[in-house]
Amino acid sequence: MDDKYANAREHFFAAIRTLAASSDSVQTRLIDANTNILDVTIDEFDGDPELKFKFAKILDLLAIDQDDMETVAVETAAHMTDFEAVKVADLICDFYYELT
Repeated sequence: MDDKYANAREHFFAAIRTLAASSDSVQTRLIDANTNILDVTIDEFDGDPELKFKFAKILDLLAIDQDDMETVAVETAAHMTDFEAVKVADLICDFYYELT
């Protein structure tokens, strides 16, 4: 397997496991998955503008553009509707698929 996005793959896989391995609400699972997603930086995708854009979209949907990204991501996910949270979770899964 290519090591190019090894860090991102590792953290997105952990995020997907978090999303799938709980009976909590989708919002709670998304909050827990944020910890892994925030361990990935947008700079990891400098060589691939498409992946960089898709990762930025995930961060944007989590409203991560503030100084305290983790707090904002938790607050945003907590106030999402089920539909919105599922949409973000689906984007996370799709993004991971593109990394593999």
